[in-house]
Amino acid sequence: MALPTTDMPGHRALHERVQAALDTCVESQSIDFKESADVATLQYKLIRTAMAMANLRDGGVIVIGAGERGETWDLTGIRDEDLNSYNVDELTDAINRYASPPIAVELVLHYREGSRFLAVQVREFGDTPIVCRRDGPPGAGLKQGVLYVRPAGVARTSEVRSAEDMQDLLNLAAEKRARSILETARRIGMQPPTPARRFDDELEGL
Repeated sequence: MALPTTDMPGHRALHERVQAALDTCVESQSIDFKESADVATLQYKLIRTAMAMANLRDGGVIVIGAGERGETWDLTGIRDEDLNSYNVDELTDAINRYASPPIAVELVLHYREGSRFLAVQVREFGDTPIVCRRDGPPGAGLKQGVLYVRPAGVARTSEVRSAEDMQDLLNLAAEKRARSILETARRIGMQPPTPARRFDDELEGL
């Protein structure tokens, strides 16, 4: 299956996001680098990271083909034999065997200075934060019932361990719920009262 590239019009924002990450060689809450490896080798790391990034506002991107070498970065890209092991449908199915509700994932190729990188773009959750639905095999770091996050200011995936991490998730979910309610109200012809109308209504009650 041919993969889209970040220089296509529909992926312009992703192109800029990946290019900036590779130019600075800086991982972040929403950017994670993985060395070139086949999907079987990275599978559980990708699943865990994807669940955490889906719990972020605007999601995140995993860039495969960048490896840290002590104090330097090796940006040689993803090897052909490793790239050939990736299929968007199979990877999405593998992730969603563990993610509840399902996560939307895209695989997009990014070219930089003669090297090719695989960008795994993870969309933020729709209405409900992502929970791990089942235990993974020993050593996979996947536990049933756990919410995974990327804490602010650090480039790592962890379980929710603080009230601050949980509050960020709850705030994002509440915003989505509020937008959904307003959209439903508009669709059925209801309009929320304006501040002036609410003031008039309050005066009438006096």
